[in-house]
Amino acid sequence: MINEFIGVRDMLEFNGDDDLFVGDEILKEYGDCCDCGLCCKYFQPLPFFKEEIKEIADFLGINEDIFYKKYVNAKYKDKDNQEISLKTPCPFLENNNCLIYEHRGFVCRTFPLCINLTTNEAVLSGIYFCPQATQFYEGLLDFLKKNHPTEYKKLILMEKQLQIQEGGLKIQGKSTIFSAYLDWLHIQDY
Repeated sequence: MINEFIGVRDMLEFNGDDDLFVGDEILKEYGDCCDCGLCCKYFQPLPFFKEEIKEIADFLGINEDIFYKKYVNAKYKDKDNQEISLKTPCPFLENNNCLIYEHRGFVCRTFPLCINLTTNEAVLSGIYFCPQATQFYEGLLDFLKKNHPTEYKKLILMEKQLQIQEGGLKIQGKSTIFSAYLDWLHIQDY
């Protein structure tokens, strides 16, 4: 049902045909980000696609080589530079504000919840680390306990088998684990 820890982008390979629900858009219905900046300060790696790096470099008015030298964590480059990671804390976070918000990467746009409708895969990251992800997860548990006790038991059992990493707990698998809760949230008055 729900797999071990793997990266969001490893699981949700993005292409132009994918129909994605982006996490920050979904969670706006549930509650606003508290702007603590924890996701930008402590999550590593902060993986970005090469195309995203080009867009940000263009936005900043610098060439890509300078961008790589100044902002990229060399430890997380792959051999083809197809996927890289920004330095942590994110160099574009200032006073808990994103300086490149309109050009932020896929990993930022989807945090903490990403659902890929094309593949029916989902991931909720940062549980017990990010206040919004934790609140969402606790709400999910409460909803499942009241309305879907079998799914609640499966989720609790799965959580016990996972280790909490530096960036919190990550739950992933088929999007159906979240769908009933998201439908219920959508009709609530938040």
